Amino acid sequence: RGPIGATQHQHPTMLARSTFAAARSVAPMVQRMPRPDTIARGDRDANVKALRLRLASVKSIQRITKTMKMVAAAKLKGFQSRMIAARPLGDRITALVDAMPEALDEISAKDTTNVVIPFTSDRGLCGGVNGHVAKASKVLLADMPQDTTKIFIVGSKGEGLLRRTHGHMLVRTVQDAFGKPTSFALASEIAEEIVGSMKYDKATLVYNKFKSAIAYDTLSESVDSPETMEDRLAQIGERFEFDDEFTESLHLNDMMQFALAAKVYSRMLEAATSETSARMQAMENATKNCGEMIDKLTLDMNKARQAVITQELSEIVSGAAAVE
Repeated sequence: RGPIGATQHQHPTMLARSTFAAARSVAPMVQRMPRPDTIARGDRDANVKALRLRLASVKSIQRITKTMKMVAAAKLKGFQSRMIAARPLGDRITALVDAMPEALDEISAKDTTNVVIPFTSDRGLCGGVNGHVAKASKVLLADMPQDTTKIFIVGSKGEGLLRRTHGHMLVRTVQDAFGKPTSFALASEIAEEIVGSMKYDKATLVYNKFKSAIAYDTLSESVDSPETMEDRLAQIGERFEFDDEFTESLHLNDMMQFALAAKVYSRMLEAATSETSARMQAMENATKNCGEMIDKLTLDMNKARQAVITQELSEIVSGAAAVE
C-alpha cells in the first residue's frame, strides 16, 4: 500500500474478477446461453448414440434371420424326402383318373359347381409363395361362375389374400395345417370334409410344385366329384367287367375320396417343401441385406465419432492458445 494521496494500481486479474462480480450483481436475471459449438457437439453425440443403437438393432435382426435360415435348411431335407416318397402316389392317381374317358357333351355342358382349393402357408417370411398361389387362384376364379363357385383354403395366409376380393365364396379355412408333420390322416380328414360338406362337380387344387431349393412352379389340377365320375364310368361299361357286388355310387364315392385325399397329401407336401425352400432363400437374402446395412452404419458411426473427436481436439487447442 502506497502513501496517502498516491495512486493505487490493481492487478489485471483482480480487476477482471471485480468487473465480472459487478456485472453479475447488476443483472442477476440474465440467463447464460450455451455457445453454438456446445450445441453442435451435443447434436453430434446424440447422432453417434442413435447410430450405435440402430447398429445393435440390425445386428440382432441379422442373428435372427441367420438362425431362421439354418432352421429352414434343416427342415427342407425332411420335407423333400417325404415329398419325393409321396409323388408316385399322386402321379398314379392322376394317371388312373385321366385314363377314364370324358363324359358326354351334354353332361359336360351343364352348369358345373366348382370348388377351388388353394394351398398356402400358415406363417409368413417365405417370399412370394402365398402371393403366387393367390394370384393363380384369382385367375381361375375369374373364369368360373360367381354364384356356384366355392373356395376351400388350406393354410391361414390364403384367407387374408382372398377374403377382400372373394370373401363371399369362402366356405372354410384350414388353419395350422402345416404346424404338425403333414400326414395322410390329415389329408384324409380334409378330403372327407370337402366331399361330405359341399356339393360340387369339380375340385381344383392350386399349389406350388417344388423344383429346387431356389425355384418352384405354381400349378393347378382338377379332381372330379364322385357324381361326375359315375357319368364318366358309364362310358367304359362295355370295356370292363365288374363284380355283381360292385355298386357305382358307393365304390366310386370311396375311390374318389381316396383320390382326392392322395392328391391333397401329395400337394400339401409339395407346398410345404416350396414354402421351406422359399423361407430359407428369403432369410439368406435378409441376412445379406443386414450385413450391408451393418457396414454402412458402422462407417457412418465412425465418421460421426471422428467428427466429435476432431471438434474436441480443436476446442482444446483453441483453449490452450487463448490461455497463452
